[in-house]
Amino acid sequence: MIILGIDPGTASTGWGLVRKLQNPPKNGNGIELLDYGCIRTPPDLAMPKRLLLLKNELSSIITAHKPMALVVERIFFNTNVKTAISVGQARGVVMLLSAQFEAEFFEYTALQAKKELTGYGRAGKQEMQKAAADYLGIVEKIKPDDAADALALAIFHCLRIGKKV
Repeated sequence: MIILGIDPGTASTGWGLVRKLQNPPKNGNGIELLDYGCIRTPPDLAMPKRLLLLKNELSSIITAHKPMALVVERIFFNTNVKTAISVGQARGVVMLLSAQFEAEFFEYTALQAKKELTGYGRAGKQEMQKAAADYLGIVEKIKPDDAADALALAIFHCLRIGKKV
């Protein structure tokens, strides 16, 4: 099962693809890294065009890899309402793509993923990068942070469904 984790944003959207293996090796967790990256949109581009660029880039990734599930970070409204609205717009693009490509849609909080992967819900960026790399069996640091966060969401989903696959 291929899972696409997405850390949404209109300026920068991190994405990470993993495969949950049906028959994991006895010495591993059965999660295989496929690819990851970040989609950046120019700040001087009008918002509708930024969202279209995000949609087109994510559509290409989905078309190439055919994930069965899209996993996105659930946001909380903090003091920066402008950022929350912008992230909400990017999440809307992901939801639309989920329906268009008939992939299941899941959302989790960063707190949930952090707690599962690091044992601490308030873990920092570096701790999450290390935890994601450890789960995937890679030694290099996952950059940028948005991609590491997206991979953490995908890993969390794999762990959550681990007994169901």
